[in-house]
Amino acid sequence: MKIMEFIPRMLESHELFTGHHVRHTVKYVELISRELVKEGHYNQILTEQAISVYSAAANLHDICKVHIPDSILNKPGKYTYEEFQMMKAHPAEGKRLVQLLPMINRGWFNIVAEQMAYCHHEKYDGSGYPNGLSGNEIPLCVRIMSAADVFDALLSWRPYKQPFSIERTIEIFKESSGSHFEPCIVDAVINIAPVIEELSKLFRKQEIEDEQKEYDWRVRLVEGRENSK
Repeated sequence: MKIMEFIPRMLESHELFTGHHVRHTVKYVELISRELVKEGHYNQILTEQAISVYSAAANLHDICKVHIPDSILNKPGKYTYEEFQMMKAHPAEGKRLVQLLPMINRGWFNIVAEQMAYCHHEKYDGSGYPNGLSGNEIPLCVRIMSAADVFDALLSWRPYKQPFSIERTIEIFKESSGSHFEPCIVDAVINIAPVIEELSKLFRKQEIEDEQKEYDWRVRLVEGRENSK
């Protein structure tokens, strides 16, 4: 886990917001997993060891973004067709990068990390990408990762969007139950929403200064006022 914590730090050096996002999702994956167990779902799968592996592997789910220009990652406007295709290709690149890892935990960690990197944009009803997987075709670790990924994306501020309120975020999850997300995972997210809301506020408080500096730098860059240092 200590080694994996290097990943969001490395991502921050390329694009600050992705690094913060990854760190948030590590905690959210743990919380969602524990709530599923508490509610009697997947008890045989979600052992303490499995939850530890899932949480650590979440550090790698967006590793592919080191190869995507930050001008695209945080573009204020709509993507061009070419930019959207580049974004849709990032799961395959993430899978390729994770495959470069040495074997960890007798290969179990590698399998989970590869699944998370490659499949976290799949949707429960089969409408996601890259392979249109549905239901239990999507590994459980990915179904949890996807919920953590979207929850943080909705709650977080970005140069191109304001954060959604916790109320609107929960509404979106309810509307997406059975389509984007597995229903029991939606229920778990709703149950722990107050905890995640407080965590998101804490993350925001800790990171706002860094994010403001990053945003100001982007403004200067766009306006041509940033020097070459």
